[in-house]
Amino acid sequence: MEKLIDIQSGPVASLLDLLLKDKSTKKNIIWATDTYEELGHGFTDKEPISRGLLLQHADIIKPRIQKSQEAQQERTRKKAEVFTPAWLCNLMNNYCDEEWFGRKDIFNAENDDHTWMVADELIAFPKRKNWKQYVDSRRLEITCGEAPYLVSRYDVSTGQLIVPPKRRIGQLDRKLRIVNENAADYDEWVKWTIRAFEATYGYEYQGDNLLIARINLLLTFIDYYQERWDKNPDGKLLQTVANKIVWNIWQMDGLKDTVPLGKPYEEYPQMTLADFIPGMADLANDEPEAIPCKIYDWRRDNSILFNKLREMKVMEHKLFNFVIGNPPFQEDTKDTSDKPVYNNFMDAAYGVANKVELITPARFLFNAGKTPKLWNEERLSDSHFKVLEYVQDSSRVFSNTDIKGGVAVTYRDVSKDYGAIGTYSAFEELNSVLRKVTPKLTSGILTDIMILQNRFDLDVLYSDYPEAKEQISSDGREKRIVTSSFNKLNMFRESKPDEESIRVLGLSQPGNKRIYKWILRKYVLDNGNLEKYKVVLPKSNGSGAIGEVLSTPLVGEPLVGYTQSFIGIGAFNTEAEANACLKYVKSKFARAMLGLLKITQDNPPEKWKYVPLQDFTSTSDIDWSKSIHEIDLQLYRKYGLDEKEIAFIESHVKEMA
Repeated sequence: MEKLIDIQSGPVASLLDLLLKDKSTKKNIIWATDTYEELGHGFTDKEPISRGLLLQHADIIKPRIQKSQEAQQERTRKKAEVFTPAWLCNLMNNYCDEEWFGRKDIFNAENDDHTWMVADELIAFPKRKNWKQYVDSRRLEITCGEAPYLVSRYDVSTGQLIVPPKRRIGQLDRKLRIVNENAADYDEWVKWTIRAFEATYGYEYQGDNLLIARINLLLTFIDYYQERWDKNPDGKLLQTVANKIVWNIWQMDGLKDTVPLGKPYEEYPQMTLADFIPGMADLANDEPEAIPCKIYDWRRDNSILFNKLREMKVMEHKLFNFVIGNPPFQEDTKDTSDKPVYNNFMDAAYGVANKVELITPARFLFNAGKTPKLWNEERLSDSHFKVLEYVQDSSRVFSNTDIKGGVAVTYRDVSKDYGAIGTYSAFEELNSVLRKVTPKLTSGILTDIMILQNRFDLDVLYSDYPEAKEQISSDGREKRIVTSSFNKLNMFRESKPDEESIRVLGLSQPGNKRIYKWILRKYVLDNGNLEKYKVVLPKSNGSGAIGEVLSTPLVGEPLVGYTQSFIGIGAFNTEAEANACLKYVKSKFARAMLGLLKITQDNPPEKWKYVPLQDFTSTSDIDWSKSIHEIDLQLYRKYGLDEKEIAFIESHVKEMA
């Protein structure tokens, strides 16, 4: 594969000192990654990137696609790095331009196979807008990595060069094409090319990525200069452009608006007068641990602290016209499950621009996942917010990456009212069904009769088995019958100990196979359906795909309990009612409504809140003696579904016997 980034090449090497500068600290950018620490002193995360050491190890600065597979996987795990393919950058950049121009397919038209057809004709501008305004439109790519949304010398997901420049799809590429098409002479071309760079911003946490992004912008300038003028730019012009790049593509922790990892590292701290005066040293060292980041407003010709941008009122003119990007999805947390951070980056982006387009995990659209429920609800009730694209299979976007619940491209514009999403579905047919079903949910939902697992009566249990206290957590959560207690506590028996025993359904370890064990009735509390008939089904099932089969739901008889691996529906007096409920759970209609919220394996009661409750007795308006297909037809009629809605459910929901 061709060497995409070469720091020893003439233009890069001559400007490397400048390309390594941090305008906020007036020192060099830092590594902010432990990827290279095995190289020793000078390569740990808090240390500045030294020009001399870097040139001795020139081959370590390379795009992610050319890094070792091990390093890619480690950075993906630790920093949730998923590098955005060029076709997706194009799709998202095209939407920004659709908003700006008021029409589609300005620079290219997307094909179904993720290629694109370049618009060869001169770009036409709408009334009351001109090419100079487009060049001056300020765009920010957050957590920019190698800056694929800004410039597209190569596809960061494949390493393939994109040539000629007219095929490129970055936001700066588009500006430079506009300058090429409209600048009348050399001086005008240089002036507006520089203005294009002044209106192009991006920040990145990790120093190696940041350096690559800066180099990509510099080499992009050279490519367009050579194409237009058939020669190389002189050193003075390169210096000017590089300085703009270094200001505009900066190193920052995007959640703190500061230089990553606190105060800059100093190998040889300079002694000052304060070091020799008692008490003065302490005062001198009382500088903030975090250094706030500065950027430059070229139109006003002054620097500004980035965190000050958030203080502007919502409808006030903001520095950035558009924010775009692919923020980190989660934070790798030691000894616990990973914590989502993309919601924080979304909020941060909304604070600095009125128009924001991002790709993130989609679980929040279904009020699922680990993002705060209040935050999920805020997004779903935000009338300025909409979903542009939803892809349930994330590997179709980010190869070899499984993001439960899929990914979504979302757009927020405070000047537009799209109407609140409320309940999101990627399928308009399901939204249409929901609108018909919702008015009848006031009569009850299936969630109302769902009951979680059985619990221990700890007072009775501990009186007979005091040693169980060592195996049941002190916070009381383990009084639930969980898989570990089901498999480890010796009061669970393989065979029935006496007539005062009940059966409990659980999963074996290892193997996760369904098994029943016996336990004395007195050790188990009645959760509401222990002595009744009920339908029992797994609390975790499938992948979250619309219409998937539920894994073998069954009717639980009286005096049959279950662990936290299962949920129960109903507390029925008769087996006939439980069988009617079982048929309903298996129906295509019920599972289609379940699919509105269940988009991962998790199958808790709250995911069933759009499945209307039915009367399962013999006086019901549904004849439960019929086949499941015939029951579906009755349900379609009951809720007034039309042919299109019925066809959708029948074609998308798998049949269950």
